[in-house]
Amino acid sequence: MGKRTEARDYIRLVVSEWVEGPHRSNVLAAAAQIVDEGDGASLFDALRKQVGLHAEDYELVRRLMLLLEAAMDVEPRVAGYLMARLYPLAGRKYAHDVYNAVELWMDASDSMALADALMALSEEPVRPLLRKCYREWAEGIKKRASGKRTE
Repeated sequence: MGKRTEARDYIRLVVSEWVEGPHRSNVLAAAAQIVDEGDGASLFDALRKQVGLHAEDYELVRRLMLLLEAAMDVEPRVAGYLMARLYPLAGRKYAHDVYNAVELWMDASDSMALADALMALSEEPVRPLLRKCYREWAEGIKKRASGKRTE
């Protein structure tokens, strides 16, 4: 079995465990490690496939968002990173409530770890407008985090 196959199997295992119990910190820590190692796109794709087994379009986007919102308080870096990946999909599927909710989560966050994850995401191969959006979110989050520290 090749290293890439092992990595995909591990990602599928993490996603499967996450969908079964989204608040388990060890699973979210494993997801964070996957993102940190640069495999966030694969994590998102596996999550989308797992959640979308019996859902399409809007329902898929809504289910993903519910799962990510549940994880946001536990692991904002991973949940926010994946929300940012969900953002363009929500737009394409006309899931305006999810699209707007992602923006609200980003506008409310003060997690420096999420800001760093968004900056890393902006360096991945994404459309220029998304790159700009991710960077703006990261800058806003950094400002809020800095303000929180000085209080």
